Order: sequence, then structure tokens, then C-alpha cells
Amino acid sequence: MLEFTARTNLKLRVSNYQIEILLGCLLGDAYITKSGKIQFEQSIKQFPYLMWKYNQLNNLAYGKPTFISRFDKRYGKKYESARFWMRQYFRPLREKFYPEGNKIFPTSFQKYFTDLALAVWYMDDGNIYNRNVKISADGFDSKSREVLKDLLFKKFGLESTVQNSGKIRISNESVKRFLEIVKPHIHSSMLYKIL
Repeated sequence: MLEFTARTNLKLRVSNYQIEILLGCLLGDAYITKSGKIQFEQSIKQFPYLMWKYNQLNNLAYGKPTFISRFDKRYGKKYESARFWMRQYFRPLREKFYPEGNKIFPTSFQKYFTDLALAVWYMDDGNIYNRNVKISADGFDSKSREVLKDLLFKKFGLESTVQNSGKIRISNESVKRFLEIVKPHIHSSMLYKIL
């Protein structure tokens, strides 16, 4: 369990289960603002998955998910998504994950890199195509990508490589093991990522 403080007497307790989900989200799509709020956003197609995250973390959140619409002038397309925010307690996490403004993987969070955190990261930023499993890590610096690759091996025995694109590719020999590890945690709306 971790405890975060806002002002002098406001404390927020986060269970280990929630920290594991948070870590998976921060490895994936979540973002911590400079003020310490964490944003979770998914496309409308992934709304059931976003609601699962919200249900696990709602005691840490500001209100329920809301819907937003953006128009991309480059492609002339409208994109719809849903998002929710976590309270403004997480400035210490911002300092760890973005110490100089760029995203890193803080080694102090290795103990929370569990099968649940891995599954959430995969649901957020991974894909499978022709039995090739890749997870995006392009938002991280090269050192963090290597740390994550090494952690996949140390914690789960998974062989992987860091590609030039910034994605981590699970080796063919480790795909079956990877899918066995994440499968119990895959949300029903994301089952297409393990088939």
C-alpha cells in the first residue's frame, strides 16, 4: 500500500492491487499531469475496458468517465473517446515517472511489475498479429525500454527484444507463456488481444 498526501491533512491510500493497475496504465495509456492528476482515456470502442479501470480505481477518481470528441483536421476525421481523472495527489509519481519531463520507468516500481500490471500494459498498448506479440514502449527512453525487457525475463522468464520502433516484441518461444500469464487478467472486451 502507498499513501499520498495533498496539503497537510488530506491523505489517499492506494492498495497494492490498485498500484499494479496504475503501473500497467502508466506503462500504457495513462498520463500524469504536472499538478499530479492522472488521466485515463480510451476510444469509445474500448469503453467497457475504461469502465473496468474506473471500477477498480473509483475511490481515487474525480467523478465518473465523460465522453469527448475531437476533430483531426489532418485526416478530416472525428474521434470519440471517454476519460476519467484521478485526484491531484500523484505529484510524487509525476516526479518519479517524468523526472526531467520525459517518461521513464522508475526502478523503485519493479516490485509492482506483476502479472496484473503486465496484462494492463498489454491491454493498453499491446497487440498480437500472426502470433507476434508487441507492446509499445516508444514513450519511454531507451534505458527504460531495456529495463522493461530485462524485467520481462527476470520476473516472468519471457525473452524479448526492443525494436527500433520502440516496441518490445515477445520472442516466438515466449508467446505461449506470455499469453498464459496475462490471460486471467484480460477484460472480456479485450479478449481479441489474446486470440
